[in-house]
Amino acid sequence: MTLKRQRHAWQKTSSLMPVWQRWVLVCVITLIVGIPLIELRKKGMLEPLELLQYDWTTSAFAADEPIADVYLAAITDRDLGEWGWPVPDRQLAQIVSTLLASGATTVGVDIYRDVPAGEGRDALLEVLSDPRVFVISKLKDGETAGISAPPDTHTGFADIPIDPDGVARRALLLVNTQDGISLSLPMHMAATHTGQPALKSDPDNPRFLMFGDTIVKPLAPGANLFRNVDTSGYQTIIDYKNALPIARSVPAAEILTQTGLDRFEGNAVIIGVTSHSVKDYFSTPLNRSTGSDFTFGAEIHAAIVQQLIDYFNGQASPLRALDGRIPAFIILASVFCGACVSIFIRVTGNAVLLAGIGGVLLTVALSVFQKFALLMPVAPSLLGWTFGFLFGFGIISGFSRNQRRAIAQVFSSHLSEELSAEIWKQRKNLMSGGKPRSRQLYVTALLADIEGSTLAGNAMDADEFMTWIARILDRLGEIARAHGGFVEKYTGDGILVVFGAPIPSETHEQRQSDAQAGLRCANAMRNAVASLNNTFRNQRAYKLRIALNSGDAIGGTLGVSGSMHYNVIGDTINVAARLESWIKTLAPDADGLRPICMTMATAKIVDAERQWPVAASFIHDDGETEIQVVELSRRVTE
Repeated sequence: MTLKRQRHAWQKTSSLMPVWQRWVLVCVITLIVGIPLIELRKKGMLEPLELLQYDWTTSAFAADEPIADVYLAAITDRDLGEWGWPVPDRQLAQIVSTLLASGATTVGVDIYRDVPAGEGRDALLEVLSDPRVFVISKLKDGETAGISAPPDTHTGFADIPIDPDGVARRALLLVNTQDGISLSLPMHMAATHTGQPALKSDPDNPRFLMFGDTIVKPLAPGANLFRNVDTSGYQTIIDYKNALPIARSVPAAEILTQTGLDRFEGNAVIIGVTSHSVKDYFSTPLNRSTGSDFTFGAEIHAAIVQQLIDYFNGQASPLRALDGRIPAFIILASVFCGACVSIFIRVTGNAVLLAGIGGVLLTVALSVFQKFALLMPVAPSLLGWTFGFLFGFGIISGFSRNQRRAIAQVFSSHLSEELSAEIWKQRKNLMSGGKPRSRQLYVTALLADIEGSTLAGNAMDADEFMTWIARILDRLGEIARAHGGFVEKYTGDGILVVFGAPIPSETHEQRQSDAQAGLRCANAMRNAVASLNNTFRNQRAYKLRIALNSGDAIGGTLGVSGSMHYNVIGDTINVAARLESWIKTLAPDADGLRPICMTMATAKIVDAERQWPVAASFIHDDGETEIQVVELSRRVTE
């Protein structure tokens, strides 16, 4: 019997339960896994993972070219080495006046100037009084008194909110103070560059700011990615769209030499320090994949200014998260899909591969929305997919172990590895209620009996006899399994091998293959007996009778839990037993072995065209039917 032919109608992937039960299981897993994830996200427990994913996505999508409308006048280590720190007022005044003269739309001084530094204070105050120039201040908080800007100057605070993990992801645009509304440096610069009022409200909702026609809503407590941070004031997410370095940088000393000043015409310029010796740098999402440890504060301000300018020009939209129940639905859908993979894909390797690929595709697909200013619940959805798969995989693995145990219990060691694997693959069709289902079969039964075993048992002691009988039965069992037969039982001093069970053979080709495999098995058994007798000359010789018969039978399990056994019963088996007993009437050959015999039913299955000689016949137990016997020579041919 060849396994390829046995697979005729059982190639489909099997399952452990009906389809409706699998769908119910998927739905239960979706609720068990999905609802806790949704609640954990609401409580902010998943925020670190969401922020990590946001950072990597931001870094991955960041454009290589710098921002378009904002330049950075960089105070470098070389400049500080020449001028000292803080930068003297004279040099700072010269830089600002040169930038204004070159056509810069607005200049932001990202250097505190609350106290004089060197000479040139009057010149600096004069240039800082220009309405296009803004110098930074620091807001008061519970721990510090803040830092003021010089009197009679235009100021914007430079405070940058820092998340609990030390990363700058939010921009503070304005705050209400005891002295009124204070605006940030980027707010002032963006308004001056675009020519719109610094405070422009949405006519339909005055609580919301507008830049051009773009409404920029503030971060609400517990919304978007930020559920564990202080969102007081008017905050928005910094949209880092450009990789480091964010802005085109020009050394301050080069500006003083009047070199390349035409580049500043029509652009905003921020004067800031880019020296490692001055602590004005932060960690940002852009540092996740660039290898850079930090981003200079002036670069962050430049990114915010460009972001607001893009809002005004209609070239960008504020990052926003999905509202209402949509995120929860996406998370539940992710759990559902992950569970479906584990429940419905029953080949373990394929399921794991599909789960991995699906997780990657899910992450990429949801992350891509960020490029269109929409923040999706990527991390919770990936967790949902993963845990949905693992939960289902664990449940199915438990069912699989139980069913494997049931199959092993029923069939024991009576099958070849190939046939055992085939049974497991086809368990949907073969199993029912944790055990093989009963069904009608067409089989070829081989019954081999060790002749003279009773006399041998009387002549030997117990250990010697058991060794003697086990040696031949073990060898016969090995031969049966090697030929694809199912060892239905050991009969004490014999063996019953069935071809066509427990996997049913339904086509003529499969049944012919079974019969031919039975003949080859019989021949191999007879040759094995002769070989054993030749090897163990000092022991009692083995004698074997082998009978084959083909026909209908019933296969199913008998016994109770813990002692079930798969049996093949029916008239076909009984006739094989009658034929095996009848072989006693035939004379043995020179080796003491009697010929292999089969019924005409088996012979016609092996080769219907061949004229098989009828050696003898006997009457069936019904007293009427004649059973014709075909006697075979020692060497069996098909």
